[in-house]
Amino acid sequence: MNNDIQYLTQKLEEIQKQLSHKELIVDNILESTLAGYWDWHIPDNYEYLSPTFKKMFGYEDDEMPNAPESWQKIIYPEDLNTLFMLYEKHVESKGVFPFDMEARYFHKDGSTVWVYCRGKVVEWDENGSPLRMVGSHIDITQLKRSEEIEKYARQLELKNKELEQFAYVTSHDLQEPLRTINSFTQLLEEQYKDKLDESANKFLFYLSQASNRMSTLIKDLLDYSRIGVNKEKNIVDCNALIRLVQEDFEPKINEIGATLIIEDLPLIHGYETDLRLLFQNILSNALKFRKKDNPLIIRVSAIQEDKFWKFAFQDNGIGISPNHKERIFTIFQRLHTQSDYEGTGIGLAHCKKIIDLHGGTIWVQSELNMGSIFYFTIPL
Repeated sequence: MNNDIQYLTQKLEEIQKQLSHKELIVDNILESTLAGYWDWHIPDNYEYLSPTFKKMFGYEDDEMPNAPESWQKIIYPEDLNTLFMLYEKHVESKGVFPFDMEARYFHKDGSTVWVYCRGKVVEWDENGSPLRMVGSHIDITQLKRSEEIEKYARQLELKNKELEQFAYVTSHDLQEPLRTINSFTQLLEEQYKDKLDESANKFLFYLSQASNRMSTLIKDLLDYSRIGVNKEKNIVDCNALIRLVQEDFEPKINEIGATLIIEDLPLIHGYETDLRLLFQNILSNALKFRKKDNPLIIRVSAIQEDKFWKFAFQDNGIGISPNHKERIFTIFQRLHTQSDYEGTGIGLAHCKKIIDLHGGTIWVQSELNMGSIFYFTIPL
């Protein structure tokens, strides 16, 4: 008899150890998967909430009582109503209708926690009433955030395409009436110049100047809308690229007696046509905003820092006021009058869009009457 009791006691201890071991495994799995489980004894209104369930919402085990009211206080009210409706349908169908949904809870710190809830009635009484229901919660907050980011990215991409198409179509359509205006203005100047008084000739001159500026602006808008469209990245030799740009500006460089110092530049992975426009716009600005009484010196260099190349275009020109350092990269932002310096105010906006396209950053360091250094980065 004693041997039987001893044997049964030993077996019971082994079973308890096995159960404890299995519970530990389950807890570890739930912990690693951000899941929490619950066990609701319906007639007693007692609901066991696992520590992982409570931790999901920022609470320690002893901070949240094992009762339905605990989680009902922190769930979004509209989601609670949906859960109640699902529960009623689940019970009416004797467990056939699924009890699962995505719900939002308030974290202890006030943030929102998205969870996937799933449960099932596992015990019924002889009258078909539910006695016990078990289920789990899985934290899907990161997934929901990723979905929202992806959705926003898709919407942003669509809007960008719409804007690019709008800019292209609008600018293209504006070219035709401008060509007509330019043509008739030219005819008037050629055929009636000697027959018009000084005021009329001045009006024609202003009309011609305005239409030419508008034509330049439209061309710049078209260039802006085409940046990064239907292109592939290639290995770009920046030394060769800056030489081509320098050749384009050779007449202007010789005219003003500017000196270009170009250090060894790297090979980078990028959009060659857009990068040429980038170099062209920054160099054009340096040539334009120079001091009249001081020989212009422009230095172009690049160094490798961490996981990107850092380029620098340095000049000893007129410089930029500290108040304008951010404005200059915004489209149509001009810091000078048309009579002082020609331009549409879109060149540096081009540069920013090109750098954004390459995943880099662009900024300027400048001091009035001392010159500027335009920096930009291109990832390796």
